[in-house]
Parts: sequence; C-alpha cells; structure tokens
Amino acid sequence: MKIQYSYLKNFLNTKLSQKKLSDIFTQVGFECEIEGDLIEFDITPNRGDVLSLKGLEREFYAYQSTKHSRKLETSSLKPIKDKTVIDQIDASGCGNYHLMLVQGLQKIKNLDAKKLSFIESAGISLINPLVDLGNYVMLEIGAPMHVFDLDKLALPINVRFPKENNTSVTVIGGDVKDVRSSSLTIQDQSGIQAIAGIIGSEPSSVSSNTTNIAVEAAFFRPEVIVNQARKYGLATDASHRFERGVDPEIQKLALERYLFLLNQIAEYDSVALYCSYSKKTKKKNVKLDIERFNKFSGISMKANQAILILKNLGFKLHTRSEKNFTFNIPSHRFDISLEEDLYEELLRSFGYDNIPISKPSAGPIIKNRQDNVLDYLRLGFVHSGFKELMHMPFVSRESFQQLNSNNWIAAELQNPINESEPLLRGNLFRPLFAAINSNVKKGYTSIKVFEAGNVFRKERNSFTQSLNLSGMIYHHEPQQTWSHKELAYDFYSLKAEISKLLQTLGMQNIEFQKASSFMPFNENALDVFIGKYKIAVIGEIDLSVTEKLVKKKAYGFVIYPEKISLVSINPKIIKTSKFPLSTRDINIVLDKSISYEEVERSISQGAIKHLTSFNLINTFEGKDIPKGSVSMTLRFTFQSNAKSLLESEINRSMQMTLKVLEERLNAKIRS
Repeated sequence: MKIQYSYLKNFLNTKLSQKKLSDIFTQVGFECEIEGDLIEFDITPNRGDVLSLKGLEREFYAYQSTKHSRKLETSSLKPIKDKTVIDQIDASGCGNYHLMLVQGLQKIKNLDAKKLSFIESAGISLINPLVDLGNYVMLEIGAPMHVFDLDKLALPINVRFPKENNTSVTVIGGDVKDVRSSSLTIQDQSGIQAIAGIIGSEPSSVSSNTTNIAVEAAFFRPEVIVNQARKYGLATDASHRFERGVDPEIQKLALERYLFLLNQIAEYDSVALYCSYSKKTKKKNVKLDIERFNKFSGISMKANQAILILKNLGFKLHTRSEKNFTFNIPSHRFDISLEEDLYEELLRSFGYDNIPISKPSAGPIIKNRQDNVLDYLRLGFVHSGFKELMHMPFVSRESFQQLNSNNWIAAELQNPINESEPLLRGNLFRPLFAAINSNVKKGYTSIKVFEAGNVFRKERNSFTQSLNLSGMIYHHEPQQTWSHKELAYDFYSLKAEISKLLQTLGMQNIEFQKASSFMPFNENALDVFIGKYKIAVIGEIDLSVTEKLVKKKAYGFVIYPEKISLVSINPKIIKTSKFPLSTRDINIVLDKSISYEEVERSISQGAIKHLTSFNLINTFEGKDIPKGSVSMTLRFTFQSNAKSLLESEINRSMQMTLKVLEERLNAKIRS
C-alpha cells in the first residue's frame, strides 16, 4: 500500500519527518520503503484493518502512547429495512449489506486537488467524481464501496451464489467473464450486476450522465472472496481488502462519511439508507495479566500504559482488577483470540527495538513426548544407513488410489497449489517409491529410505491427520552366509532391523502378529505390538505395486510415533566400539511349532556376554530334517567396547548361546 507522506502527516496531525514516521511503522511490524513523497507499507495478510488512513492512525497513536479521540465528520443516516430494495442476502457469504440511494444529483464537481492526488498516489485510477469519492472513503476508512447507476438497476437487490456455472457478465472495462457458481454475486431482477467484493458490471456502472446512484457498502466474508479474483484474472483494491478481512461493523459509517463529502461536491434531491443484516458476530473478550506479560516480555509496563495502548488500537476495557483486565476485541481484529495476542499488540506498540536485551539462561529444551520419540526414531534409522526424505503432502488422484486399498476417503484441498495434486496424502509410500526408482536408474543396488510426516483422510464428516514414519528397503547388498552363498535382504532382515531399533528405545516385550490387509503390503506382513498398542506394520511390498513402480522385491514399514509415545520408553545410548566385530553362524533344528519370535525372546533373555546382535538368515524343511521340525540358520555378532575379543571368549559366548537354546527350546545343533 502506497500513501502520500504529506497527506498522512496531516491526517495524523504530526510534524515528524518522513524517515521518522517510516521508522515508527516499521517498529510496529509494517516495514516501510520511501519513494519520493510516498511511503510504501508492507502490510501482512492478517492485518487488513491497516489498509487505510484510520488503520495507520490507530497504530501510530498506540505507539505514541498518547490519547487520541479525533472522529471523522459524517452525515447521520437511519437505516431502513425494505424488501423492495434489498431482498435476499446469503448469510454464508455476506454478513451485512448496505445500500444508500441518492437521487436527483446535479452540479457534480471533482474532489479537491489534494484528495485526487492522494487517490492517484495510492495507485487507483480516477474514473468519475462519484466513484472517486467511494475510493477515497475506502482509503480513508478501509471499507470498499461500489457505486451503481440506480436507473440501470431493477430493484430489489439479492446477494447470492449463481445456481449454475458460466453465467456471463460484462465487467467494468468491457471484459466478459463466465461467473462460477462458487462466486458470490450482486444480482437485481435482470441478472448479475457485480461479482461481490471484486468488480461491478459495465452495464450498471456510472457515467457523466448519471443522476441517481446506489452506493454499496457490505461485509463479504473473507473465506468466500479469497482466491476468486485470481481465478478471474482480476486484482482490485476492493478484493485486496475483502480477502484480508474488512471490519464487519464499519459499513454504515463509511456511507455516512461518503454522504458528508458528497455534500461538498454535488447537490441532490433525496437520500435513503437501506440495510440487511445476517446474525451479528458475537463479541469476544480476552483477559490480560499485566504481571505475567511483564515477566514474559522482560519489560516493566505500567497497567495504565497497557490500557492506553490497547484503547488506541480499538480495544475496549471490559473489566478491571488489580492485576487482571478483560478487553472487548474490536470488530476489525479477526486475528485476536488469545492473551498472547494481546502481548504481541503491546510489544509492537512498545517497539521491538526498545525491548531490553538479556543473555539467555541455559536450560533444558522441553519437547513433548511424541517429538522425542520421533527424534529417537530418526536418529536410529540414520545410524542404520537410511536416508531421510522430505516432501510436500500433496498428491494426485491417481497416486492416492494406486496406494489405497484400505477404502480411505481422501482429504481434498479447496484451493490446491497445483491443480494436478488436489489431495492430501493418505500415506508416505509414493515418494519412497519415486526415490528408489531414481536411485535404481543411477545404478544403486542398496537403497534404504524413510520419511516422517502427517498423513490425512476423511472420517465421517471430519478430516483427521496422524503422524507416520514410513520406510522402504530395496535389493539390499547380498550378505555372506556360513555356506558362502549370497543372500539378498529379505523379510527376516527387515524384521531384525526394526526389532533392534525398537530395542534401542528401551522397548520390551515386542510382539509380532499376522497383519490384516494393509496397502501396500502383501500377505507377508506383521503387526508390531507393545502391550495393547499397535505401534508399527512391517512387510513385503505387494507385487501389484512393485511391478508398476520398482520391478523387484521391496520391503517396507509404517511406524506410529503417536502410539509409541503412549508406551514407557528408555532410550539406550549405544557407544560405537573401535574394536573389530566377529560373526558366527549356526544351524539349529527345533520343533516347527516354535516361532522365530520365541527364539529371539530366549536369546535376548539369556544375557549373553559380548552379543551385540543376531538375525535369521534362512529356514529349511525337507531332506535330512525330521518331520515336524524346521532348520534355522542364525547369525550372531560379537563385539566389545573395551578390547578385541579373543577366539576363546567368542567360543564361550557361543556355547552359552547354544545352552540357552537347548534348555529353553530343546534345539539341536545341525551339523
């Protein structure tokens, strides 16, 4: 927004220099640039209330901490409700609608030179004295207005959404636009006369021959106007303000100000103000504890100074005690709802540069339990050789359906950044597949990737989001077995890796159960439980997916940090040893009814010295294996943090391992 310094200075009744004035507004959060006699203000999207002289005035006097009660001169009008003038108003799009009818206009002259220069300097073209006056009041007060030629309207006015798409209207300037059913419109009995909050129609616009006018001032809800102008290829000063939020209680004042100034440039026979209200917004109250604020901010602000600052910003003192106050939130401040919001207002007006600097005290960084779990998981996967990915949460309809056999309903965006990706992701696997594909094409054969982030879906009438950590392993480098045969990474390898990671978090009594159908896994999948909580799913990626995406076997997992945060965890700090590790492979034969989980549990409970990890390499049934039995090939890794292990020490640990398996599971060594 560009404002003439000379005009702003007079409006604020100050003698401050252009540089000093710019510095003050920068201090309160609106960065300024000076260009000749102009000051350009960078107004944040949440502060539509500052896009006017009155808005800047509030900020200025709040910073000065001086009383200010100047009011603009207006002509008083009493609103009338009349269905022959304003009939139906769609409350979902319009909070209130005012229409001032002025008839018998004559002797119309231009605004004075200062006002015209002020309008032009703001980047608004001069059109017609009646339109220029509306633009001036908008710049002055912040309420966009539209002026119709009353003789070109077929009253009453209706504010509503079109019943069907692509109703054509010729807008001011001569362009023809196909109006969407999602666009709020101003309609008379002959058709659409304006796209609400954006632009009027050419047929109902004023001209030099106009003698009767209808001046519109309304509150169009921001969520209805936002992005509409962009879709039509239109960007107007009105839409700029309506998208950010216009004061819903300022319309009558704006029309009364318009009438007062109209008296200075024209004569007329009659005037009447008509209005239609939907349900008014309930007033909000927010409490302020001045002692808590001072402790939070590090400054010592007196209660009366805080009250004066907030009063100058439009807040009304509702109740007061010794330390606590309650303020009515003004209608123009959509962004205020919490006590901390009032802190920001006080600090802005106090001046951020005026806040004393103090050295931060050392103390613990407090995170919630879920964040801590996620940090531990991320660290664990990185240490295990995984690469972390990060992607935007948007996906195409095809992508969502390709990896969705769980009948989840997609969460659809109303205003997608990319029209080809209108949905929020239901899982994290799509970018994992893409990363694997990309690396395979570059010749890599060992790929381990993961990503953490929120996933979304619709449940009943609401949308839910949950935190997932998903990963994939593809065609891992072959491992050397005891028989010197090469074995690729398989399901058991994944299971061992996930188990080891969970154990480093201090989790005990990890249980694996056969998983129900869960995309993108096939039947070779397991649910991972800690007590009653399902904390993860691991499995082999279904061939119907891999054939389309990566061509070969891949394994994946989904971990639920939110569930893990409900479980008692005690992360272990594992010191990396500088001494060599040693591996031993053994074949054991045991009853087929004994699961690998029982083998894991027995070895883990055996507290075998120097044993750092173990995993299943292979299983075998058939020749030379007794009926009802199975052979398992297990690999054990031994390492010490204090020294290089002797052969004798490793042998003793292996003997202890075999003893545990024999005593607890009746396992026999297969030669």
